[in-house]
Amino acid sequence: MTDCATLRADFDALSQIGRAPEGGWSRPAFGEADCAAHAWFLERARVAGLSARYDAFGNIIARTPGQGRAIAFGSHLDTVINGGAFDGALGVLAGLDVARRAMAAGLTTPVEVIVFRDEEGRFGPFTGSRAMTGAFDLAGLEARRGQDGQPLVDAMRAAGFDPARVAEATRDFADIACYLELHIEQGRVLEQRGDTVGLVTAIAGQERFAIRFTGQPDHAGTTPMDMRHDAFAATARFADRFRDMILADPSDTLRGTIGVVKLSPGQANVVPGEVRLALEIRDTDAAALGRAAKAMRLLVEDAGRDLGCDVKLHEVYREDPMPLDAGLLVALNDAAQALDIAHSRLVSGANHDAGIMAAHVPTALIFVPSRDGRSHCPEEHSDWSAILDAVAVLEHAVAHLSGQLA
Repeated sequence: MTDCATLRADFDALSQIGRAPEGGWSRPAFGEADCAAHAWFLERARVAGLSARYDAFGNIIARTPGQGRAIAFGSHLDTVINGGAFDGALGVLAGLDVARRAMAAGLTTPVEVIVFRDEEGRFGPFTGSRAMTGAFDLAGLEARRGQDGQPLVDAMRAAGFDPARVAEATRDFADIACYLELHIEQGRVLEQRGDTVGLVTAIAGQERFAIRFTGQPDHAGTTPMDMRHDAFAATARFADRFRDMILADPSDTLRGTIGVVKLSPGQANVVPGEVRLALEIRDTDAAALGRAAKAMRLLVEDAGRDLGCDVKLHEVYREDPMPLDAGLLVALNDAAQALDIAHSRLVSGANHDAGIMAAHVPTALIFVPSRDGRSHCPEEHSDWSAILDAVAVLEHAVAHLSGQLA
């Protein structure tokens, strides 16, 4: 059985960076704790015998000696504010652990570990992996700001990187054979199934929308109910019907969420005159996404008309569903079977750096169960027995893939 003492020691050491005394971890991208975590990993990779460097965006590329195209691993070290210790970090450290094992086994195929900046989206979705794949909006660089208002260019400069050189981070990936990412599931599927390893077949696409209901603010005591243009009443009617629409759709992987509601003027004695919503829809089925988006637009219009409110809606973000590589899925499945490790296939409702990389190189994503499905919180946890199984599967698959590349 694979030993995880070194991996566990790495995890415990990294967990000291950005840890809050009251619990939880905060390593926002390009912040002090995030930079400390990257500096720690850079040194740790070099001690392990890998060449390691930053690219022009601040991503780390660490590589074992060898000739030919590399088998790459990756994930991220940044966290949401007051998040967990496992999200992203586990995948980075597992990649380093597999790289060590590959060198110890005498594999001549190089193994690369990529540490992406800003996966969590402080400055936008997957800025690090987008910079590496050439999908970053260079024209909007100067205008890009974090949720706290800090410009990305200022954060990069403070971290020691020159924003004028971001384009240099783009790679052509000619020296990468495939990309593998280990990640916590952030859901309950594997735990409910009793499996320790999940093999992801596809990453859900998503569409995000900004919606505004505009009514008329009036006195709450003197305006009769049937004479109101209540923006919140329209919002509530839409929200209830939106959930029913998602549940009634034939796709069992369709998800719909209203995550932000901003009401104004926000006074108990005033009929709400305006409500702004942030909404998203996710599914691995592009047809289901399109169907749901069309139905959602009709529900918005109906709710506005029923309650006498004007409506505005526009799409703010779109990511198509991303199927993952069938050949790598077979290799991982064969490895799990050979090791007699309980595993199953599932889809990922959340996107990861793997979803960005999959458009450029053959990509696979492997999950370990999350206790109670918790993530992005201090209670985030994955059992080390499951982590050990996943690392064993990756190690076994790398040996097989190395033989194919030789």
